Amino acid sequence: MGRRHGWPAWTGKSGRQAWPAKGKGQRAEGSLATLHPRFRIALLVLAALIAIAVTLSAWWLYRPNPRYAGTLALAGLEQPASVRFGAHAVPSIDAKSIRDMVFAQGFVVARERLWQMDLLRRLAGGRLAELFGEGALRADRFYRTIGLARAADHTFEALEPRWRDLLARYAEGVNAYRDRAIAAMRLPLEYQLLGLAPAPWRPQDSLLVGAYMAWVNASNLREELVFLRLAQRLGTQRALELFPTGPGQPAPEAARALPEYRLKTSRSDAPSSPERLDADPASTSLREPDDRRQPDAFARSTPQAASNAWAVTGRWSEGGALLANDPHLPAQLPAPFFELEMQAPGYHAAGVALPGVPFVLIGHNRQLAWGVTASAADTQDLFLERMSEDGLAVLRPGGGTEPISVRTERIAVLGRESPVQLDVRSTSHGVFIDELVAAPNANPAGLISVQRPERLALKQTLVEADRSLVALFRLNQAQTLDEARAATRDLRQVSLNLLFAHRNGRIAWQVSGLLPVRGRGSGAFPVPGWEAGYGWTGFRPFSENPGLSDPPAERLVNANNAMSESEASPPIGYSWLAPFRAQRIEALLDARGGDARLGDARLGDARLDDAQWGDPQLEHARLGDTDPGTQPGDTELVDTGLGLDAADMARMQSDRVSEEARLYLAALERQLPELRQIDPEAAAIAESELLSWSGRFDQDSRSAALFVMLRPALYRALYADELGPDLEALMGLEHEAYGPLAETMRADRSSFWDDVRTPEKREGPALVWARALHAAKRSLHEALSDEDEPTLAQLRQLTFRHAFAGQPLLGRLFNLGPLGHGGDNGTIDVAIAPLGRPRDIGNVPALRVVYTPNEWSQTRGTLPLGQSGHRFSRFRADQLDDWLAGELHRWAWGGPPAGQSLGTLVLRPGSG
Repeated sequence: MGRRHGWPAWTGKSGRQAWPAKGKGQRAEGSLATLHPRFRIALLVLAALIAIAVTLSAWWLYRPNPRYAGTLALAGLEQPASVRFGAHAVPSIDAKSIRDMVFAQGFVVARERLWQMDLLRRLAGGRLAELFGEGALRADRFYRTIGLARAADHTFEALEPRWRDLLARYAEGVNAYRDRAIAAMRLPLEYQLLGLAPAPWRPQDSLLVGAYMAWVNASNLREELVFLRLAQRLGTQRALELFPTGPGQPAPEAARALPEYRLKTSRSDAPSSPERLDADPASTSLREPDDRRQPDAFARSTPQAASNAWAVTGRWSEGGALLANDPHLPAQLPAPFFELEMQAPGYHAAGVALPGVPFVLIGHNRQLAWGVTASAADTQDLFLERMSEDGLAVLRPGGGTEPISVRTERIAVLGRESPVQLDVRSTSHGVFIDELVAAPNANPAGLISVQRPERLALKQTLVEADRSLVALFRLNQAQTLDEARAATRDLRQVSLNLLFAHRNGRIAWQVSGLLPVRGRGSGAFPVPGWEAGYGWTGFRPFSENPGLSDPPAERLVNANNAMSESEASPPIGYSWLAPFRAQRIEALLDARGGDARLGDARLGDARLDDAQWGDPQLEHARLGDTDPGTQPGDTELVDTGLGLDAADMARMQSDRVSEEARLYLAALERQLPELRQIDPEAAAIAESELLSWSGRFDQDSRSAALFVMLRPALYRALYADELGPDLEALMGLEHEAYGPLAETMRADRSSFWDDVRTPEKREGPALVWARALHAAKRSLHEALSDEDEPTLAQLRQLTFRHAFAGQPLLGRLFNLGPLGHGGDNGTIDVAIAPLGRPRDIGNVPALRVVYTPNEWSQTRGTLPLGQSGHRFSRFRADQLDDWLAGELHRWAWGGPPAGQSLGTLVLRPGSG
């Protein structure tokens, strides 16, 4: 017979492999029978021990995984409840009271995400160093200073007893799981590796997690720090040219009168000489940042959230109103959201919750659905504070002073016998943060240094007493658009765009959050605390928050871009992102044509007119101007059946064409004639590899890979001469670095095209493009030298990072990736990377969902990973393939979808 893998093969009567027959008394050569009896026993014992060890290891690794069927007795539960699980372990909770429903939610979510919940409260409360030691101390100092834990405690005390009771019920459910897991040695693997157990969950912890998410959505601090640094180096008026607004969105007029404060900088203010820079200013660095090796690297002090959301009325759709939403958050593991359905008398809602927070955050009830995007409202201000001579007070207008308040925080650090003491100083203008942002790498906008006796104070709405829990509950129960918009009044800490779609075919939009009223200044830039009129005088009445029902265009689109608001109201901020994603969504809707089906070909070919690109009035015209105080009754709209359906909306969410890239290509094409003359080789690169490209960021695109390296090369070629050693710090940012670069692409006469280090001549765009094209080609070759034709998926890969990501062995065990990935910063299917680290994908869609109010059972969505946070759970990443492919699954409504039941868990009162 033949041989297989170098071993002889014998076949018995059954056709299976068999050993050859042996004669009487014959022993097989090499068998155990030929070995010494004691050695045979030792081998058998060793084999048994190995089998036992493997079995015990598997038992230990898989033991934390919860079961999805059976009966559990839980102390604290008042009446029986049931939890039906769908195919992706999505729970449908059915309880006999809202109090028991919230208890069950806490229990069910904690079973899958306790480690994540604990980590979020530690991060927000400044207690990571207790787990990770010195490496996490920086993050702890930051969050202790800004005071999220104090804000959560303040909020809890200000809530009415009913809401404090519901928070307590949620905490009881979490602790019911925690106590059982400790007793049964079934804690998540992370705790077992650390040899620790989580502290009991407190009602205030849910508010703390909510405060952290509000912080993630408040981005103006970073931008004020960026502008302060630019003003220090370039002067205020020149810095306005790089103010991080989106293309076509001018800097606020109030900023143009900002005094030229003389601030001490941590680097020379003089423009850098050529000798101090690399020979090629467009050279692209591919080095990993040092802080990625820190154990708290996942806990950046200022992450940024972004999102897409759009809604259409029943006149656009053959099946009533539709709403699509995909929030963008860091690619972390576990996923940020938890999918579920909950019902009790007087309550029925489904969607996703934030682990650690009661109720549904994004989802729908029987009548309407809601999605969210970051509003970019300015809810944070930086004040320059001038100190008194004794350093115990700050100067105030008219020669007065205000004493400085001091509170002491004590931070426990793993490996230290005594805690680290942190003195937090504050005034009526907020806490002093200049020491937090003075050191490189301490903040993405590092290198800030104000000259004493001047300090930097942060004032923010986040420290005000919040009522977001009340808002979520009322939003979950809202029956009309008016009720839904009114419910957002209590979303005080976080400013969001909320888009709504109702069963009757109508849609609406509302901005939430406390919006400061300022005497002087726009709020976009740091202001002097010692001058009169710059302080906050209160908050806008909620009736003045922007909002709209029934837009004339019968659609609403937001992708963190500016949206229309009443001309009588001052702007809510200036931190909107460039409108590339919003314009792409608008273009796809406009391109519906015929029966409005958006096939793949039409999705790729839809294009904005040149006149539309970057027009800040584009959204305004389509959105219409309606008084936000006007709230018409819920009336039925006639469905004309234009034919847009949920599948079209889902395909739009996966679109990877970039209007931003097309802007760059148009700018390059304008320079092509001159480029051919001064650098034919660069012109050939442009013509053969870029100008024939559609701007689609597919994984197999070679042009997209080159473009990813081209942007940072352009940034260096344009700004290295002005920014000098600050260049890399600014390129480490995400959104703030892209806006000015895109704005410069639109302005061929911008002064930044000229190199200030060569005053004897004036460079133009063509020379900068030539340098950048060569640098991008070199960088791409350095990054992927083994590939003849490198693609985007080979260059840019996505890794979902666990809290242990910085530890070499544990990082390999817990991280998921790298995975080849398409998309870009400006595509609807977003993949956001810092400009200075173009290969390092940071934010991705943390959820994709398309709501179908006419038939809730047809609502579909997907998470980037899965429901479970347990390392060895089959539901840890079971949605990943669908997420990568842009596929959505049916959401639970009235229980799991038909044929997708995993099992039913019955919860009954009693002691476990």
